[in-house]
Amino acid sequence: GLVLLLGVEQGDTLDQVEHLATKVLKLRLWPDLKDPSKQWVSSVVDAGYSLLVVSQFTLFATFKKPKPDFHQAMGGDGARELYEAFVARCRAGLGDLGRVATGVFGAMMQVDLRNDGPVTVELVAAP
Repeated sequence: GLVLLLGVEQGDTLDQVEHLATKVLKLRLWPDLKDPSKQWVSSVVDAGYSLLVVSQFTLFATFKKPKPDFHQAMGGDGARELYEAFVARCRAGLGDLGRVATGVFGAMMQVDLRNDGPVTVELVAAP
């Protein structure tokens, strides 16, 4: 499946978040299920995979000085609303069969992941 580190930026909207969730569900990142020699054919939906969605405001850190500045990230309540909307859209797209796990919004967490292969992508919501 996918581990998604979701950052919510100042000015992001519900429409952008829902569009981004739809895009995530449609990304063709895996081989064809019947013919693995055909790359980039199957989506997380096609393959029956799961998602882990973790809120990550630090994605919007800027470093004009050695200390990170997080002012570009959206504040807590607004970011939580958009994070929850993203998760809800993903659950709806996957049939809400327990295939979307989440971290605890705003909490200090340790997340272990295994990057299996050379594929790491960054998606940015269109303005």
